[in-house]
Amino acid sequence: MTTMEVQPRVSVVTLNWNGMRFLKELFDSLEKCTYPNLEVIMVDNCSTDESVAFVRENYPFVKVVQNDQNYMYARGNNEGLKVAEGKYVCLLNNDVDVHPGFIEPIVAAFEANEKMGAAQPKILGQQKRDYLEYAGACGGFIDWLGYTFLRGRLFFATEKDEGQYDQPLPLFWASGACIFLRKATLDEVGLLDENFIMHMEEVDLCWRVRLGGWEIWSVPEAKIWHHVGGTLDQDNPRKTYWNFRNNMFLLMKNMALGNLLIRLPLRIPLDGVAFLLELLKGHFANALAILKAYGWVLTHLPLIWRQRRRSQQKRRCSDGRIFSRMYPGSLVFEYFILGKRKFSELLFVDKLLKSQR
Repeated sequence: MTTMEVQPRVSVVTLNWNGMRFLKELFDSLEKCTYPNLEVIMVDNCSTDESVAFVRENYPFVKVVQNDQNYMYARGNNEGLKVAEGKYVCLLNNDVDVHPGFIEPIVAAFEANEKMGAAQPKILGQQKRDYLEYAGACGGFIDWLGYTFLRGRLFFATEKDEGQYDQPLPLFWASGACIFLRKATLDEVGLLDENFIMHMEEVDLCWRVRLGGWEIWSVPEAKIWHHVGGTLDQDNPRKTYWNFRNNMFLLMKNMALGNLLIRLPLRIPLDGVAFLLELLKGHFANALAILKAYGWVLTHLPLIWRQRRRSQQKRRCSDGRIFSRMYPGSLVFEYFILGKRKFSELLFVDKLLKSQR
């Protein structure tokens, strides 16, 4: 029996749209991967540059799926998930390079824990390769009011990697920049929700993974480097729109009704404060983006309700169990009022970590 037959197949799916400038670094690094049973798929979202021709000519090991239009992140990746053959699937941004051995530790973690439905490696920055990266760091959490953050990044403050988060740990969500998923988990909970279009669709998927009773882990022994702002800059009004729109969608879809009714009256005023702050700073495009995000929510309540019903019908565990994985404090208060800039400085981090064990 060969090594390839012993090792479970892993499919790496990377989504591309006019990302020619990133592809050489990505596929050169994937070509050096030491994992023996690897399938690499590039899903192209109808690029107008030479991406497809370049990959076909230079990287024959890559399977190319060509979409007839730009399906954005969620549907684009779903097209790749539909053809992936692996027992485990990795959704990987095109603006990354990977450590040659980044797959082996994650596969070992999956094989050792049959309840693990998703995982992510340590994600570092390409520009500052010794700093944890804005979009992934060492895994994601969410606070009591639904604000997402990372072990290694709070809002705009990222930490230098000094091994402080190298221990494997259960997460609430794994970053879409590089998320590994058990195919059997996807068969049970479904693919990415294409109504999210882009941003926070991986948080929604991970919430549904949690609702299904599966675990999500950080595996920092595995590592990749991600280009900060390679797909959409942090200050881009489009990103502001998608983050506010999809965060509210996320909560309304996945949280039990009683808990949702408690949190919305607290959360909405905080978003109002964010709107006023953008106005005061003269960031009028960002302020308008927040208004547009809430406009979408109000005009799409039937859609949100339908998606909520589907999510809740697959629920296998209570919000009590889900909330044990949430941060019990307020990230906004601690960051902006108390000046907390590191994950390890958060007031209730010990309580959060204790609940993960």
